[in-house]
Amino acid sequence: MERTTFSVPTMFADHHVLRVREALMGVEGVETVVASAARRMVVVEHDAAAAQALSRALAEAGHPVEASVELDPALPPSKDGSAWYTVIQRITDTQRKDLEMSGDFRRY
Repeated sequence: MERTTFSVPTMFADHHVLRVREALMGVEGVETVVASAARRMVVVEHDAAAAQALSRALAEAGHPVEASVELDPALPPSKDGSAWYTVIQRITDTQRKDLEMSGDFRRY
């Protein structure tokens, strides 16, 4: 088994990920496909015979490959010292005033 990582700059939404996965899983010899819209990268485990057909399948699906790259699994820290890559739980609470100002508020 070989592992190839592709940079796919046109894959930025969930429906793009589905199309890319379907296109690659249709190639003979492909074992697994991991696609990330956030990183715009696809990691494919495949047989050696399937290597040539992978980029062609992506191009036919409307997502041409920019280049084969190495994927670093660790996110780099932010250079400006901010907490950009820090994952926090976000809780929102809608206030009555916000609803009234939105124009969608109705009194019954």
